[in-house]
Amino acid sequence: MRIRISHETAYRYETPVRSIMQALRVMPRDHEGQVVVSWRIEPSIDGRLRSDEDAFGNLVHQFQADGPFDHLAIRIDGIIETTDTTGFVRGVADVVPSGVFLRHTQATQPAEALIIFARKLARPEQTPLETLHALMSSLHGEIALADDQDARPTTASEAFARRSGSAADMVHVFCVCARELGIPTRFVMGYLAPQREPVDPSVPRLAERHAWAESDVPGFGWIGFDPCLDLCPTDRHVRVAVGLDHADVAPVRMTRVGGGGETAHVALSVIRIDQ
Repeated sequence: MRIRISHETAYRYETPVRSIMQALRVMPRDHEGQVVVSWRIEPSIDGRLRSDEDAFGNLVHQFQADGPFDHLAIRIDGIIETTDTTGFVRGVADVVPSGVFLRHTQATQPAEALIIFARKLARPEQTPLETLHALMSSLHGEIALADDQDARPTTASEAFARRSGSAADMVHVFCVCARELGIPTRFVMGYLAPQREPVDPSVPRLAERHAWAESDVPGFGWIGFDPCLDLCPTDRHVRVAVGLDHADVAPVRMTRVGGGGETAHVALSVIRIDQ
């Protein structure tokens, strides 16, 4: 499948910005399930844009610019060709040991209710792969999809307690449970192409920016699990960045000097380019 991604974030400031630095985690990398056909990142003002890697091996584009300016837009346009690998993650350069993904973070603290929930799913007769599939399906049934999929993600314990959340919230819960069962699990941020079938209007809209998990399954390696959709990632999923939680894969991190009263407008389009 070919997927076109167009993304623009426009900022306006009440007072001029004197200098700005942004770290952008928005560009996918090639692996067995996807190939980057083309990708452009275009700031609306002059500055320095360079490519780098973070500690998890994600592509990070650093943009620096000096002012004064009172508006800035970052435009992204790319085409990705994807194939369905039935959830298996192959051809990815893993730069940190899988054991790192057993660590908990502020967003993935193992509250007692989550520990109990995870241990009930881990039956002695099940393999780790079967347990992860059971966890994915259970969370899909336990946690309702929130109406506002663009809201800031919360902690796993908060989302589990209210039984509602975004795709990112569900992944936080999945990470807690899988790590408590001794299975290294990482948070994945990416894009989701629309499905061909008509969408049920009674179901909350899925955001084009999406999140899912990947677990290092004994005997199989890394496999993706999407508790929001209750399936392993398909060719609709475009993988961009991984980390311990949402904070590690945030699309934009920014520091600036000046520029009080910021407002931001985001426009994102993910469409299928059918052959």
